[in-house]
Amino acid sequence: MTVLGANGTYPTAGRPASGYLVSDGETNLWMDAGPGTYLALCNELDPMEIDAVFLSHRHPDHCSDFFALYHSVVYGPVRRGRIPVVCPEGLAEALAAFLQHPAALDSAFEFVTAGDGDSVRLGSMEVSTVRTNHPPPTLAPRITAGDRSVTYTADTGPSDAVASHAAGSDLLLAEASRTGRRGPDTYPHHMTGAEAGTMAAAAGVGRLVLTHVPAHEDPGRVLAEAESEFDGPVALAVPGARMTV
Repeated sequence: MTVLGANGTYPTAGRPASGYLVSDGETNLWMDAGPGTYLALCNELDPMEIDAVFLSHRHPDHCSDFFALYHSVVYGPVRRGRIPVVCPEGLAEALAAFLQHPAALDSAFEFVTAGDGDSVRLGSMEVSTVRTNHPPPTLAPRITAGDRSVTYTADTGPSDAVASHAAGSDLLLAEASRTGRRGPDTYPHHMTGAEAGTMAAAAGVGRLVLTHVPAHEDPGRVLAEAESEFDGPVALAVPGARMTV
């Protein structure tokens, strides 16, 4: 897995928003397409080598760079077969409404709507999904290739369902958007560093990687909070980081 970007909510200079390239040597999966991640992807491979795309939800910090891929596929010099795009309900329609060119979109991409408890085969990878604790409809994928697995929480507040989904994963890529204790007025649909650590411990994962940390939060504090709740290896996702699972 290569981290293309890991900023929460908005990108900053040199730090794109959420996006990851997952590859097992046979299949290249672009997982979330936040702003700045398309250019980061181009530094890793030719975008025409992408075999599939996974978009967790419709918030722009997770999907807006899909439009760059759309333009490169539809208007670029290389023609190829339709690229599968796995996404939750309503997202394909939202993208089509923005582009106002549904025929071109359908000619380049094959949208697969997934939901809670679904499983989709993408080349050599199996991608299973659960709904997260986050509006609008948001999916957490568990990606399995051979006997190895990575689970990505996408955006979520504390969730037993996501923790169960991640159980035994070799790597948990978990959002950690906030620090400090949760109070009665704390936004319920994002996790703190401590809550990400608690989820990793409950799921019994091999290691924890923290992502979606906003630029205005202290990443060192997020990391320390997670380490206080999870005894395994913990790291921060940073652009360009490569992790072998």
